[in-house]
This record gives sequence, structure tokens and C-alpha cells, in this order.
Amino acid sequence: MTQRPIVIVGAGHSGAKASAALRKHGWTGPIALIGDETHVPYDRPPLSKAVLLGTKTSDQCAFFPAAWYLDKGIDLLLEKRVACIDRVEDRVAFEDGDDLRYHRLLLATGSSLNALSVPGADLEGVWPLRTPRHADAIAASLRPGARLVVIGAGVIGLEVAAAAVERGCVVHVLEVAPTAMGRSLPETISTDLIEEHRRRGVDVRFSARVAALEGDKKVSRAHLETGESLDCDLVVYGVGVKPRTELAKAAGLRVDAGILADGLLQTEDAKIFACGDVCQYESRLFERHLRLENWRNAEDQADAAARNMLGQQTTFDAVPWFWSNQYDLTLQVAGMPALGGLTIVRKVGSSRLYLSAGRDGRLWAASGLGSVRDIAAPIRQLKEAIAARRLVNIAAMSDQNTLFELLA
Repeated sequence: MTQRPIVIVGAGHSGAKASAALRKHGWTGPIALIGDETHVPYDRPPLSKAVLLGTKTSDQCAFFPAAWYLDKGIDLLLEKRVACIDRVEDRVAFEDGDDLRYHRLLLATGSSLNALSVPGADLEGVWPLRTPRHADAIAASLRPGARLVVIGAGVIGLEVAAAAVERGCVVHVLEVAPTAMGRSLPETISTDLIEEHRRRGVDVRFSARVAALEGDKKVSRAHLETGESLDCDLVVYGVGVKPRTELAKAAGLRVDAGILADGLLQTEDAKIFACGDVCQYESRLFERHLRLENWRNAEDQADAAARNMLGQQTTFDAVPWFWSNQYDLTLQVAGMPALGGLTIVRKVGSSRLYLSAGRDGRLWAASGLGSVRDIAAPIRQLKEAIAARRLVNIAAMSDQNTLFELLA
């Protein structure tokens, strides 16, 4: 009897790395990696940095060349869409009528972009940044003197703004919220980050809502709800994403903000696992289910899911960590800043570190903004302190102690 494959639905970061991890951890049976894009799986962070700056091509962002999948015996099925999951027959059915039985199923369906829903959003020159095609189109438009409007002051929006400034563009950033990256950063670090952008000439506006985009085929003006208009040659928007949970929900799996999974990244169906942006896993460390949208999480969950599909019982409960490079600065965040009501700021060289603690002193997060040389090592140490549930000495906060003297 032919051995059934491990089927991975989603050929993004987490899905591709899970296929590699299965081979690394001993699976010799067939693997099917299913994606609905035309590209071989690729790394997204360079799209908003190196590709826009012209230091890397979008083709160079592929995790592995197409030949690698053949060499590893991984059946990479691109431009293929799964229509439904049959949990009784352990089968996925495709929209084109094909189907495939599975030994184990990994849902790495990721997230999809929220659409920009204003008049004129379909004009030429209005782009999201998600795929190599988007990055190539935006990069081609970043010429000295070009006028760029960025809608959304999230990570992608700010990285695009930084790259555009370095390419000599005039940049406006419009954000409907009162702060930048409000879900990810304490207000203190958000303020410091935006001050850096403004210092470099970016016009950043908060509580700013776009009413419409205008142009003759190609965008040339952004109209704000205040009545003001901004001339532009290009618009890039990043207005959030939503997890792609539709398949899981239709199959009767539990879904909340993502596909619910335990610490082994296993759903309520023992044969089905989840990882990456779509996975809402049980974190004992943070005492809740978490769903994370970052590179490190996609990478680490891919490895853990592969191990657990092979029965290796590897609990996933890592301290979340993400980074963003903007200009010559690095932003690093470890932990969950939103859980800390207190923010403690310390200077390290020319950089700053921000500790987010609860009222009881528990350290929930540590962030850094500045030189990677200043903050990388402290963030690593503070990440370990978060994992160990260390406390901050609240009474010593005002003494400007060295950073680690604050930890009880």
C-alpha cells in the first residue's frame, strides 16, 4: 500500500520551512506542499527593504530554488487551491477537481491583505506590498523626487517610507490611529520611532483618513477627509491582514482569531496541525492563546510542527520576537508589550531599551531602538528573563540603575 503524504496547505514561509524540517527530522515519506501563488516560496522581509533599495532582486528572495524541492522529494504544487478538507476520509479536495489523501495535514495558510476600500484604489500606481511583483513595481517607481503616499504606519508602511527616503523620494505617511504600530509597541517607543522618521523628512500624520484617490488612469492625488489633498506619483498601502481560516472553519475545526491549537500546534483533530500567521496556539508562558505575525514565529513554528507531526512531542512556547530595519536603525521587540502597563526606558550607548512590566513587576516585554550593536545582546538576555518570568524591581525604577540591576 502506497504511503500517504504529509500534506502542507500553504507554501509561504512557515509551510516551506516545515517541508524542509520534515526531511531534517527524519520523515522519508512523500510530502506535498500546496500553494496558490505562481512563485516558489519566498522570504518576505527583504521585499520591503533590500528589494526596494535595489540591493537584492525579488528572485533572490526565494528560500530554495525549484530544483531543491525536486532533490528533496517534495511535491511542490503551485497555483493550486484547496476547496475543502474531508476529515472523515483524511483528504483535501482541490478546486480543479483533484484530491489528495493525507497521513498528516499541516495548515500553514497564512494571512491575506485587507483591501484598501476607498474610491480610486484601483488606479495604476496604487500598490500593497506582499509579493515579489508588488515589490518590483514599487521599487521601479522609487526615483529621486518621486512623491509617495504611504497609507498605514505599520511595520511595512514604515519600512517602505524609510527605503523611499533613502532613494530620494518625498514621503507622506498617513495613519488612521493616534499612534504607529499600536498593537505591537508601547507608546513611548512608537513616539521615538516616528521622531526618527520626521527627523529624516517624512511627513507622518496620525488620525488621518484618506477619503479618495484621484488620477487619470494613474494615481496623482490623495484626498483626505479633512479636505486637504496631497499630490503623489505612487501610493503604497498596508492596512492590516486577516488570517486565512476559511478552510479550517469549513472543516469544523475550532477557530477564534486564528486556528486554535495546543502547545504542540495540534488542532482538536489529532491528524491536523497549524503553524505560522494562521495559528492561534496555547502559550502557558503568556497564559493565553497567541497568534503572531512575524518571521521568527513562522520559522520556529514550522520546525516544531514538523517534529510534532512525526510524534516527537515538542512543546512550542517561545518568547515572541520580531525586528524591523529602518534607515540605519534596528527595532527589536521581545515578548508582549501590550501586557505591560509600565514602560521603563534606559539608554544604552546611543540607543534605547524599553522594558514593559506589569503592575506586579513581572517583565512581559523588552524592546530596543537604535544600533544593532547596542541592543542585540541586551535583548537576547532580556528575552531569557521574560522566559524565566523574572520581575522588575519597581522601587528601583527612578534610580537610573544599569539595566540588569532592575531585574529582581
